[in-house]
Amino acid sequence: MKKKEKEYVEFRYYEIPQRVPLIALMGERWVTRYGSDPMHFHNYMEIGYCCYGEGVMHLGKEDVRYGEGTITVIPKNFPHHTTGRDEVFDSWEYLFIDTERFLKTVYADKPVYANTVLERLHSRMFLTSREEAPEIDALVRVILNEMRNKEEFYLESVQGCLLTLLLQIARMNPADSVPEAKVIDDGSLNSILAVLDYIEKHYQEEIKVGQLAQICHMSETHFRRVFTEYMNTSPAEYVNLVRIERACEFLAKSDERLEDIAVKVGFQASATFIRNFKKIVGTAPHQWRSAARGKEDNPSNYNVSVLKGW
Repeated sequence: MKKKEKEYVEFRYYEIPQRVPLIALMGERWVTRYGSDPMHFHNYMEIGYCCYGEGVMHLGKEDVRYGEGTITVIPKNFPHHTTGRDEVFDSWEYLFIDTERFLKTVYADKPVYANTVLERLHSRMFLTSREEAPEIDALVRVILNEMRNKEEFYLESVQGCLLTLLLQIARMNPADSVPEAKVIDDGSLNSILAVLDYIEKHYQEEIKVGQLAQICHMSETHFRRVFTEYMNTSPAEYVNLVRIERACEFLAKSDERLEDIAVKVGFQASATFIRNFKKIVGTAPHQWRSAARGKEDNPSNYNVSVLKGW
């Protein structure tokens, strides 16, 4: 029997400024024919809004039709892609949201509550519409317009609307519902997604490539090859990327010593932390901290990334 060809899947890593919880992708760039992009997944929650057009959203193994007014809710690390009608232009606008950072800041004194909401938010991907969820429709459009117009107090408005939006989405994912598997017909990809979840939860600890290979039930050599194939970076480099991204949050928000931050994000030696920080970010931690506390649009105020999104 002919072996099934493996589907190509992309990992798209977005940057979000330290001082805001989301980015908005809008404008003519997103008026296009959808369908040429492969199955892909992101490092942040994606909320899409179809301004006009129609087609099919591929959510893992499930295909769902969309049209004008459709709203997509895609948690991080869930494979998906869009196929519009042949030769027809669609217009989409997107929000990419750092749900963890936002909710853990809002509920700083209620970490258990924040984690409960996050679990509900990340339990499945789904489509809804302005008819089915008028509150969500209204909130998404308000946030998009605030990010488009950037009038006085727009960030405060966005943060208020965002909290309500996330709670509305969590409400649509009951606590006793069975989480939807974030899978496609690709055992290797599903294993890599499990590893990403593990790294997200254990980056503060010592992580060896052998441990990650065991999660995937692969040899270490085979795991390194498969991980690099999907992620366009090695397992060790990805772990360091996650750690440096977390370090940026501590640098921007606290006055903790570099030595303490290094240990907090999983580096055992300050020299190793500083070396990796310079390699990934391009500047020293203390310089980045100073710049991050400057103007909001300062490029140094952005989180790190090595794998760009669209």
